Amino acid sequence: MTRRYDVYDNIIFDLYGTLIDIHTDEEDIAVWKHMCEFYAQHGVKYNPAGLRSRYKRQIRRAEQAMAKKRFKFPEIQILEVFEQLTLKKDQTPSDCAELTVAAAQEFRKASTGYIRLYDGVTDMLEQLKQAGKKLYILSNAQRVFTFPEVQSLGIEGYFTDISLSSDFGAMKPDAAFYQQLLDRNHINPNRSIMVGNDAVCDVLAAKQVGLHTCYVHSNISPVDDADRDIKADIIMDEVNVPEMCRLILEDADR
Repeated sequence: MTRRYDVYDNIIFDLYGTLIDIHTDEEDIAVWKHMCEFYAQHGVKYNPAGLRSRYKRQIRRAEQAMAKKRFKFPEIQILEVFEQLTLKKDQTPSDCAELTVAAAQEFRKASTGYIRLYDGVTDMLEQLKQAGKKLYILSNAQRVFTFPEVQSLGIEGYFTDISLSSDFGAMKPDAAFYQQLLDRNHINPNRSIMVGNDAVCDVLAAKQVGLHTCYVHSNISPVDDADRDIKADIIMDEVNVPEMCRLILEDADR
């Protein structure tokens, strides 16, 4: 573990692999069998393999459409994908808006093997708030999936702002995604640190907008991170949340 001392008034966290430990499997045919049963209850008929194929096809179409946008790393809106899966003949999107959200959230639940906070996360967030730090989330995530998870895990209230890529239309490592959070909250990057588990998205990209960085190697970190020469201000070889909190607060006090 290496580190450098700086002052941090604002702590920006990645979410999955940093605060939340999660395992999902969207390929599992059992997930698609479950979704076929869900849709059948609402009068939409699919077979598991066909539904999975159509889902992937809609993802590709959404990605191709977003590639024409102004961002270097555009993000799709997954609700638009589920809208296409849910629409019946002669329906408009508004006709099935409620079912679209329900289908997306049912899919997320069915494809999630487990989801939990890493040990010590709530205590760390409490300590940082008591120390006067402003906390933020900047995550490559879909609001329809992520917001219910953040709420159910009981951490929503700790954050001044939660910025998700699906809302903005771009994802990390796009500098524009970082910049919109900084601008909206009047964050001084010189007194702020990005904490995440991805050497490219959470370290290199954060440095582009002037943020200090803390890299945490977790069970969800990209495999090729192990071969990178990571230039973060704080580097942690494993998820140790109490130690992460100590380092951030110790740096801020110097």
